[in-house]
Amino acid sequence: MEEVPDSITTPSVGWYRVWLPRLTVGTITVLAAIYGSTWIVGNTSGFMITLVISVFAAFAMLPAVEALSNRGWRRGLATALVMIVTAAFGIVFAYALINVAVGETIKLVGQVPSYVRSLVSWANRTFNLTISSDQIISDITADQQRLQALSTNAVSGVLGLASTAVGLLFQLLTIGLFVFYILADLPRLRAAILRRMPPEQQQHVDTITAITIEKVGGYVYSRSLLAVSSTIFHFFAFTLIGVPYAFALSMWVGIVSQFVPTVGTYVAGAFPLLIALAEKPFDAFLVLIAILAYQQFENYLLSPRITANTMNLHPAVAFGAAIVGASLLGGVGALLALPVAATIVAMVQTYGDHYELIHSEHIESPEQYKARMRESAEQRAARRAKRRS
Repeated sequence: MEEVPDSITTPSVGWYRVWLPRLTVGTITVLAAIYGSTWIVGNTSGFMITLVISVFAAFAMLPAVEALSNRGWRRGLATALVMIVTAAFGIVFAYALINVAVGETIKLVGQVPSYVRSLVSWANRTFNLTISSDQIISDITADQQRLQALSTNAVSGVLGLASTAVGLLFQLLTIGLFVFYILADLPRLRAAILRRMPPEQQQHVDTITAITIEKVGGYVYSRSLLAVSSTIFHFFAFTLIGVPYAFALSMWVGIVSQFVPTVGTYVAGAFPLLIALAEKPFDAFLVLIAILAYQQFENYLLSPRITANTMNLHPAVAFGAAIVGASLLGGVGALLALPVAATIVAMVQTYGDHYELIHSEHIESPEQYKARMRESAEQRAARRAKRRS
């Protein structure tokens, strides 16, 4: 009798014994990878943000370093000089703003009695009250518990500020170290990265890097020129008007209006306006006129000439990029959003396909459409005249 194979007589049972362990191991592996990636990203997000800031800061300083290097300077020495000048400018700016803040705070504290008298006098006239302003001022200055609480809060605030300053100083030193090594060894760093890629990819990566450096450096260069121009104008304007802290306030207007996207112009103008308003209301009106006049001059004459070849970015794209950057990384993201958006647009223009644009009245200006229709009518008239002859 012929023997029947077991694979035919015995049904295939227990398949889950093979696939269930595999499915379990695969699921555990995927979950472990997701958890590990989340843990790594969560614990290194601060470092990654610091690295991104360092790269963009290095790209912003690169044109100055390259200019000095092309003149025969050693690259390390050129990098150190550019970083020292940048740090000195930042220290001067921070000192000027702190001077304004401390001076105005001391002045405000000294004017508290006059503010209390004015407020009490207005309340008595308006609501027929009989409040004594001297008694309120005496209560404010004589309340020992409040003074002790105020001093305690001031001490804790100073300690908290000192702790924050130490953390900020450490982060700035870390960024400075990264920036120095990136700038000093950029050619070798680019060569080491490109050496790991095939020649075709090397060309693309080198082009993308060059575009990024060009856009970031051009952005900082153009904004720096506009900031210097704004600072000089507002310094002379504030000095003539008689606004206190003219140098610090002009630096504030110049830097904030250029490097803070979207709302920088309004934030920059509000600060000197409030300082002038605290001094003399008429001076605040003159400050407002000066700020608006320069803004029109910059928007229509100065900015288009300077930024024509550095930041080819539509205002709507810039506004959207600033919102996205702020939602992702806060103030740092909003600051880096414009050069990132300009780099992406430049790469799309470099690698994207371009086609001949159709003629349509919906995408042409009225002048262009009328000129095209007139040219078309002249061509038809010329063809009819040719046929008749």
